[in-house]
Amino acid sequence: MKYGIVENNQFVLIDDDPERLKNTLPFMPQYSVDMVETYPDDEVEQGFDGNWYEKGHAPQKPLDEARAAKLTELNTAFTSASETAYCMSSAGFEIDANETANRNIEGLVLVLKPEESTLFRAYDNSFHQATKEQLETMRKEIVVNSQRLYQTKWQIESAIEAAQTVEELDAIDIVFETLAQTEGEGNGQTA
Repeated sequence: MKYGIVENNQFVLIDDDPERLKNTLPFMPQYSVDMVETYPDDEVEQGFDGNWYEKGHAPQKPLDEARAAKLTELNTAFTSASETAYCMSSAGFEIDANETANRNIEGLVLVLKPEESTLFRAYDNSFHQATKEQLETMRKEIVVNSQRLYQTKWQIESAIEAAQTVEELDAIDIVFETLAQTEGEGNGQTA
């Protein structure tokens, strides 16, 4: 329940506590206690400008501003998903799938001879023996996971650009899945 005074469908005073609102009135002599009305919560809404309005009268964020904000949200989520990426490896355990992991595996592949193996730390920090061939496969899996992240980003970006209303933009969920999630393996991640 809200209590307030409305002018031109915008609240000049609004509060959940009628006493607190009445205590404010002496500082605003143009308003009086008998001007305060009661409003159910479903009859008031907050506009993008931070002010409160009667339901249906709140100004909406301009589409261009909402689109720019959604694209910023997408880029932030993509960066986070890329930096914390992991995927299920065909070696039987989850591996980090970010740029650092790709570079580290590339270094191991470079120095190992065919049929050699090395100790490898998995995503969960457990250790496994991995052959040069397994490491080469892991690099490919990291690239595939990275490409899936980019494809998801581009699909969401297209949906954001195609949106015709702020409501359509608000309905767009920004979620990045790992390769493991899309193939029904592992726990995966979202951003």
